[in-house]
Amino acid sequence: MKRLSALLILALTAASARAGDTVSIDFDVTAEAAACTPVLSNNGKVDFGSRSVGSLSAHAFTQLGTREVTLTITCESSTAVAITSRDTRSSSVRVGEDDKGGVGPLFTDHYVGYAARLFGLGFTAENKPIGSYAIQINAAGVTVSEGNQTVSVDIAGSERKNGPWDTLDYPVLPTTQDYFYTFVKKGTAAPQPVSSASVPLQISASVANNLGSSQKIALDGEAVISLVYL
Repeated sequence: MKRLSALLILALTAASARAGDTVSIDFDVTAEAAACTPVLSNNGKVDFGSRSVGSLSAHAFTQLGTREVTLTITCESSTAVAITSRDTRSSSVRVGEDDKGGVGPLFTDHYVGYAARLFGLGFTAENKPIGSYAIQINAAGVTVSEGNQTVSVDIAGSERKNGPWDTLDYPVLPTTQDYFYTFVKKGTAAPQPVSSASVPLQISASVANNLGSSQKIALDGEAVISLVYL
């Protein structure tokens, strides 16, 4: 199975002195003679603003909010692809309730609280897991072209790269490459070949309370996102 991989790295610092909070996403191309090229907007930087340790809840998980970057896929010729991912920090996943009683990172109208979709945020200096984050495709914002024609598509998922494919409202990326997402033309269930695609990715993170006495808490999340040729 030929893959083109992208390395997603989260870096956020919460300290007694205020500092910029960012998420960095970088591509690490691993496939030979790849037919498709991925590029991220804003040089792969996602800005969560500034935050102090004192702004984190002492009694519940703190939601850091949702930010979005756009993954652009450009192919040498029309190609059917799927998107999958894995977590390299899975041992550091920590999940719990926020101040509203919701579990997991919060998107606009839903939480992601199931283990198969939660990525780890690393450990504090005192070896406490910091929290978790989720990566979701904004299906409503996806645009796809085949040649010179724009194609109206849905995002469909499957446990196997050869399907069958089911259309999903909330395509949240997996942590162990055990699930795949592809583009399907509206009204169909077959992968749609693309010449180019614009895929908004939403990233939401949730940080635990009672992380210890460290003056600095540095998030250390890392995910590998892969394009799989179908």
